[in-house]
Amino acid sequence: MLGRTQEQVNACSELQESSCEPHVRPSQVTPLTILFRSGPTIFWRGENLRISVSVRNLLVATCLAFSPLATTAQRLSDPEITDPVLFDANRPLSNELHTSVLDGFTLAAVGDCIISRPLSHYAAREPKFAESLNILKSADATYGNLETSLIDIRTFKGFPYTGVDDVPLLSEPGVAADLVTMGFKLMSRANNHSLDWGLEGMRETTYWTSKAGLVTAGVGETQGLARAAQYFESSKGRIGIVSIASTYRATSDALPERGAAPGRPGLNALSLKKTVVVPANVMQELQKLAKDMYGPSSGPGKNTDQQGKLTLFDTKFESGPIRKIKYEINDNEQSGILKAVRQGKQHSDFLLVTLHSHEPADRTRSDPKTDFDDTPADFVHELAKAAIDSGADAFLTTGIHHLGPIEIYKGRPIFYGLGDFFWSDIQEPMPADFYAQYRESIQAAFKKPERATDADIAGALNSQYFAGDLPFESVITQSRFEHGRLTMIRLYAVDLGYGMKLTESGIPRAASAEKAQTILNRMQRLSEPYGTRIDIEPEKDWHYVGVIRVNENL
Repeated sequence: MLGRTQEQVNACSELQESSCEPHVRPSQVTPLTILFRSGPTIFWRGENLRISVSVRNLLVATCLAFSPLATTAQRLSDPEITDPVLFDANRPLSNELHTSVLDGFTLAAVGDCIISRPLSHYAAREPKFAESLNILKSADATYGNLETSLIDIRTFKGFPYTGVDDVPLLSEPGVAADLVTMGFKLMSRANNHSLDWGLEGMRETTYWTSKAGLVTAGVGETQGLARAAQYFESSKGRIGIVSIASTYRATSDALPERGAAPGRPGLNALSLKKTVVVPANVMQELQKLAKDMYGPSSGPGKNTDQQGKLTLFDTKFESGPIRKIKYEINDNEQSGILKAVRQGKQHSDFLLVTLHSHEPADRTRSDPKTDFDDTPADFVHELAKAAIDSGADAFLTTGIHHLGPIEIYKGRPIFYGLGDFFWSDIQEPMPADFYAQYRESIQAAFKKPERATDADIAGALNSQYFAGDLPFESVITQSRFEHGRLTMIRLYAVDLGYGMKLTESGIPRAASAEKAQTILNRMQRLSEPYGTRIDIEPEKDWHYVGVIRVNENL
């Protein structure tokens, strides 16, 4: 490799970072940049030749040619310019990836919003809920995951589609306007409940959110529309959002046209191939089980692929030193998604990328009554960083129904689990196939199951899957940006009222001092392995808040 001076190394590093960062300010200009600031273009002259090349493009090309920092992830969405001369030197493409919101921009972000009825009026009699809404309303942009369908069941022309081991969620149409009243500006809709009520439910939800002025992304009549960024015009800049789901029901993903076959409306999906890694002795037992169940044709060597993976019960297994679950991303889908991320950033001043994912790294129990895991799968780490390399200013993960760690990557926040914000157990009506799917559980829970109401059955099922405090402990995250860079994240602990009456539970209130300490201490433990320091500090009206000072995390 060609040798480089320290000044060249510094210049290359600065230019590489600036592809996704704010404009270089005079105080940040390196000695090498100052050398060329007398003009934007270098000219070469030959006997019959004159070439002009942007200094910036020349330096970027040189740096990328010789730098190991030009990773595969960074190139996933880069069309790779063949000749800088073909572009306007005064309008380089890299400028469009800069973060250009005004100084002091704040983003409030929360997790899953499973909300069945308007709730803003509740703040008048519950000051702790009002405090939560004040944080949402004070932000320049507020985000949450809309995990429900907004339909008027009295006039609805579609049909319910109960997912496997799941509940079809629905909300009153008035929820859309109420979310705007509570401060929400942008919401993701690519999730496993996007099509609980079919395409008709998806379309009616779009109607009500659009009518309310709520910007949503992640679903559409074509794959292109489902992938495309949607935009909110704030007073401090244009804010974009791209919404992705890796957890979704079969056939709810939007498809492109192929030949004579039409495309399909649906959600912006990232499909995965799941493999369970088990120790060698466990693999031997699985091979024996396959042989016992399916005969000699399924014995060792008969039901494994070329990579040595065993397929049993529709699950792939492979041997490894430790037990874990790994996921392989569909490269074509990831490329299309990252292209949408790049364009979303090019057309906005600030871009959110959101992922709804239930896929854990392992099914270890972090709480004796729940089956939640605190460690994100490897593909989530990879996707988050690839999205930021492609232009995202924040990556937000929802779906695990409890809090996850926070990582700072290249001065951008990655939230690996935003938990729940609204958790409504008031869900009605429940369709007939829901009752059929859970018939055995219902019969086991009640002596007279025919008398059980929707609420009775929800109570029995939730005790199996969502008992304990974790789904009801969450945070409101508030990220502040100066000069296009993240400077601070504040974490406001909220309590969703586990154990309260259904009309009261699932509503985020400012947590008590003891509860806030519990929530924030847990966030400290989760985030520490990612090099993120969270200080717990006293705060008026909130007892304690978590504070991440980003310069301490770089």
